[in-house]
Amino acid sequence: KYTPRGEYVELVLNGKHLGNYFICEQIKIDENRVDITEITPTSEDITGGYLLELDKNYDEQFKFRSSVKDFPYMFKDPDEGITDAMFDYVQGYVNAMEDSLYNNFDSGKWKDFIDLESFIDFWFASELTGVKEPSHPKSIFMHKDRGGKLCAGPMWDYDWDTFIPGRANAYVIRKYLYYPVLFKDKEFVEIVKERWPCAKEKFEKIPAFIDSEMERLRNSNAINNEMWPITKTVNGDEHMSYDEAVARMKKAYVDKLEWLDNQIKNM
Repeated sequence: KYTPRGEYVELVLNGKHLGNYFICEQIKIDENRVDITEITPTSEDITGGYLLELDKNYDEQFKFRSSVKDFPYMFKDPDEGITDAMFDYVQGYVNAMEDSLYNNFDSGKWKDFIDLESFIDFWFASELTGVKEPSHPKSIFMHKDRGGKLCAGPMWDYDWDTFIPGRANAYVIRKYLYYPVLFKDKEFVEIVKERWPCAKEKFEKIPAFIDSEMERLRNSNAINNEMWPITKTVNGDEHMSYDEAVARMKKAYVDKLEWLDNQIKNM
């Protein structure tokens, strides 16, 4: 429902041009961002809302590791004023979800805990980028509204090690998080197939958007690279020309979209 908005900007400080940057919204609970109920220490109903992050850095004050998968869950919002009852509720909810998913899968009770559509949409977008953050896991956000189920998202941290051509013909995200088990469920697969046509129609507009952004940023890219030359090799396109790098990224995306379309049709 919400993905952080951002915009490329030219930074000028004291009359000096310092390059091209991407200003992006911080993920937080807000009516214009993650629009769920804000919970306080005095809230009587402690079922929501919570913004959680799975991250191997495990560096927030309030955190726990899940009972079955040992995933590092951290409270992002609220990040303070969390009562023992609130902490115990979220930890108990996650552990009950994992227990049902991995130890009592056939009962289907785990569907009472997980918002399937949000996990499916998150999978679509993540699979298309080929992002590897879920493998850690790292920078994976989830949220739960008051009285609601655990939802995947918003998406975050897709700037590193993405759109790799070698991942265009293979699943990436399906191997991680809860997806290996979720895809064993017939209902989950059916919802994937139902939601895909509408999502695909939107995803097919991305290549044209890439072309438009490439031209808009062409001059800025040249100046920016002079100021801040790339010194690390991560994606494999660091020594390509601007046009070559963009063409490589776009091809990786288009190939993955075509491959994923065929995979979903044959599920």
